[in-house]
Amino acid sequence: MGVNRTASVCLAGALAFGIAGLGTSAFAADMAVKAPYKAPPQPEGLDVHGFLDFSFKNDYITPRGLLVHNTGLATQILGGLVWDIYKSKTGFINGVSVYTYVWNDLWSKQNDAHVGSWNEFDWAVGGVVKFADKWKLTVEYIEFLPPAHDLITSFPSIERNMEIGLFYDDSHWWGSTPFAINPYVKLFYETSGPSTVVLGKNGGIYDVELGIVPTYDFKKSTGVALTLSAPTWITVGPSNYWNKNVFIAGDGSGSVANITTRFFGGASNFCGPLSESACSTDSAGVFSTGLTGKLSLTPYVPQRLGSWYVKGGFQYYHIINDALLAAQMFTSAASKVANTYGTYQQTHRDVTVGFIGTGMTF
Repeated sequence: MGVNRTASVCLAGALAFGIAGLGTSAFAADMAVKAPYKAPPQPEGLDVHGFLDFSFKNDYITPRGLLVHNTGLATQILGGLVWDIYKSKTGFINGVSVYTYVWNDLWSKQNDAHVGSWNEFDWAVGGVVKFADKWKLTVEYIEFLPPAHDLITSFPSIERNMEIGLFYDDSHWWGSTPFAINPYVKLFYETSGPSTVVLGKNGGIYDVELGIVPTYDFKKSTGVALTLSAPTWITVGPSNYWNKNVFIAGDGSGSVANITTRFFGGASNFCGPLSESACSTDSAGVFSTGLTGKLSLTPYVPQRLGSWYVKGGFQYYHIINDALLAAQMFTSAASKVANTYGTYQQTHRDVTVGFIGTGMTF
């Protein structure tokens, strides 16, 4: 369900040069004129970077628009490493990196008997290729794992996914103005596992995220190490990504037992006043926009301890897809209680997530 991550360690040839010099010093002393010293070429080192981020939110909603929980506090922890394995300032390929990370979501109101507040664990490996100075291609394999799989409102098993992203840096369009729109597109493909949006097709299905990240860097204009960004996107794709369009008639009661029976029977008709009408088969999922401020703490924290920052802001989500809205019945977002199904009438079409956080890179 869930996820969206530098001082270098250099390998030099100085030791090898010094050892070689021991064998040639006597010969050099016998020469009438010594050749001028010329340092050996230094190999470009392997850069290793790390990152750590803590976010505190009022709700947890995925980039694909699934509202997972909306009571208590969501504490989300991201950490990982990046290895730069190739760099070039002149070639068509400007850089190649590989990375790995883990991500955790802790929900203060979950209170599971086995794992407490631990709601979700994700891990990923991926690669980044920078090319033509302004472009970036990312490929990532990611798994979503459910620590609280014993709760009926948790996804029951591992969701395995691939994501491919293409990003463009348009900052050169704006001259000396420290602004960029930063357009991108991402293909999210679920290879196997239960639907990442609950009521959609299980595995072998995808959606596409079309977005921009308008950003203004105040450091370039005022010297203050603050950036403001407005992440904005919409998700689109085949309708069965959200709605597998399987209809099983209910008993007209709208009871939890009726909902439970149809859900485990594979139904996707949970819309309408009684939570049993067919949901529309839209090809759009969610629209989102927001504002994020990020302030560097470099003037206050020694660089040897990493490059720290604080952040804060909000992100607004409008759920376009009715089946995606109905999915909240099964994540506890509608009922607001872990391990309890809700009704379609209790779902939330518009969601605003406020957040603060801190983190560092090295």
